[in-house]
Amino acid sequence: MGPASGISSVEWKFLAGIVVVAFIVRMWKIGQPSSVVFDEVHFGGFASKYIKQHFFMDVHPPLAKLMIAFVAWINGFHGNFDFKDISKEYLVGEGTPVPYVAMRSMNAILGVATVPLAYLTLRALSLRATSAMVGALLVTFDNALATQSRLILLDSPLVFFTAWTTYAWVSFCNEERRRAFTSTWWSWLALTGFGLGCVVSVKWVGLFTIATVGVCVLVQLWSHLGDVRQPLSTIIRHFFARFLCLIIIPFSVYLWCFAVHLAVLNRSGDGDGFMSSAFQHTLKGHGMRDTYADVALGSTVTIRHLNTQGGYLHSHPHNYPTGSGQQQITLYPHVDENNEWIIVKAPGADDPPPPTDKDGVPLPVAGPHEAEKHWNATLDYLQHGTEIRFVHRKTNKRLHSHDHRPPITEADYQNEVSAYGFVDEEGRTFAGDSNDHWIVEIERGDSSDSQSTKRVRALRSVVRFRHTLTGAYLFSHKIPLPDWGYGQQEVSANKAVGAPRAPRKK
Repeated sequence: MGPASGISSVEWKFLAGIVVVAFIVRMWKIGQPSSVVFDEVHFGGFASKYIKQHFFMDVHPPLAKLMIAFVAWINGFHGNFDFKDISKEYLVGEGTPVPYVAMRSMNAILGVATVPLAYLTLRALSLRATSAMVGALLVTFDNALATQSRLILLDSPLVFFTAWTTYAWVSFCNEERRRAFTSTWWSWLALTGFGLGCVVSVKWVGLFTIATVGVCVLVQLWSHLGDVRQPLSTIIRHFFARFLCLIIIPFSVYLWCFAVHLAVLNRSGDGDGFMSSAFQHTLKGHGMRDTYADVALGSTVTIRHLNTQGGYLHSHPHNYPTGSGQQQITLYPHVDENNEWIIVKAPGADDPPPPTDKDGVPLPVAGPHEAEKHWNATLDYLQHGTEIRFVHRKTNKRLHSHDHRPPITEADYQNEVSAYGFVDEEGRTFAGDSNDHWIVEIERGDSSDSQSTKRVRALRSVVRFRHTLTGAYLFSHKIPLPDWGYGQQEVSANKAVGAPRAPRKK
């Protein structure tokens, strides 16, 4: 029997009256103001993106945002309003109106539902009816709770699911004291797990609710372990029941919310840049060109940084104000022709040395750019251990590193990375030097592609590049460059990343 079975008909009438009052408090003139308020900018905007199916990123899990978007969708919203600015008027009477009243009303109804949950929880905790009524009235008239229930925010669903989880858990504890493993016992335990899944799927602050229930579970299980009257099989059943209902069910609810989230957001949007290139390629309208999986010498590629998701290896015709004063190398998050690099094989010991002056400095040489000789050469795939050069396609300069400190990270184990090269007055191209050489190391591949661990495969191989002379690895972090670097992310060569590995055998 649930806690509601002990409530008299008079109590139900009083509770119904309080619920009516809570409904009036939360629904009265809910359409005012008829403009965007506070964080409706974000969560209304997310509803528009859900309806348009444009991928976005947010710090919160998707359940409450999906609920808001669903209400907007069933009320005929087509995502034609961007919720861009606070105080921006909703499009009422112009084209397709924004159902902001319906969207706010969903939160208001959840706020109303929190009131009887508060009452029932207090009664389940064996408080008298008058005390439970006082608690319900406090929830009804609390200014913060009432206000957040009247706007398109995540807080009302969060509070509702927290209240529901608390009520279900208290009801389960009451059943636990009566008799375990009944259908009612299982129902309340499963509903507690469902509530935990919902609350953490609204905001990660719901983890505190999980922690609270988790501590209570540990106390219960410790009590069962210390009860010598219980057989071991019963104790195992208690462990299994809680594992199933309080771990598997919440985790399944959380994953299901993200499954729906990703199924709906199947078109390219403003959140693409936070995701890997492989993920972006699955979105409709992603704008990425189809390419061959294999990467060969002479290929033009873009290289995306994995750990910071800061963007693509980038260079532009602007120089560092410090260090070598050579052309800048950065990470840039947007698609741009300055992200394109041509991979060429580094000159080996058997290759004729470039001409030098009397001091041994390589001289510019006449003839085509060094990348050109690979375009019609024998196909040679990029493999683990291949020594290469990167030639910037737009400026014809090579990715270069030397013993200069980077502009931001001035530690001794960090070297500057620049783009270096020039064409003299007679049109001769600088032949380059060994500071332009990098060794390819494949860190891991795609489990569905056995070749991706043996040779570099687009979107499937995770690689890093080790500078041949210094052993430093091409590196970046989240600290942006100053205004002279246009706020783009610094790139350096880091000697402290790790020792190089031996190339894999074929």
